[in-house]
Amino acid sequence: MPEKEISLPARRRFALSGLALGAAALAPHGAVAQTTAAPAGPAQASGPIVLHGVSPRLTVHALDTFHGAAATGLRIDFSVREGDGFKLLRTVTMNGNGRSDEPLLIGDSYRAGDYELLLHVDEYFARKQSRLPTPPFLSKLPVRIRVANVAERIHLPIQFGPWSYTYSRGS
Repeated sequence: MPEKEISLPARRRFALSGLALGAAALAPHGAVAQTTAAPAGPAQASGPIVLHGVSPRLTVHALDTFHGAAATGLRIDFSVREGDGFKLLRTVTMNGNGRSDEPLLIGDSYRAGDYELLLHVDEYFARKQSRLPTPPFLSKLPVRIRVANVAERIHLPIQFGPWSYTYSRGS
């Protein structure tokens, strides 16, 4: 039996009615346009980030944007501010996922203060035999943070390449 062909105008009406039905489902009932909207502010957490069973800690995740991969083998010197300078607490090497094997701070070591992570990206790119200009544009990247509330968990994602880097506070 031959199939009945649907005319083009009927298909358009069907498609438009589907769009209208979907839009009506998404709009709240009785919604009206606001004439005065309050300016949007930055998203703020209402309190410390709580992960069930996970104590407050400072963790880091380094990503190599030049190679598009985790920064496996990147060396980071982790220091705390003391007086006018920084005192080295420990040196960590990023694992296969671009993370340190253990949190930088956890338990009794997790204290309020100013900290610095010094990323040795010049050594990292040299070890990977990356074809970059000599001398490299970036060598050692300082990342300075302040821990104010030791009840909060802080995760520090860091993205870097041969010419730039960025970091943010994660959770």
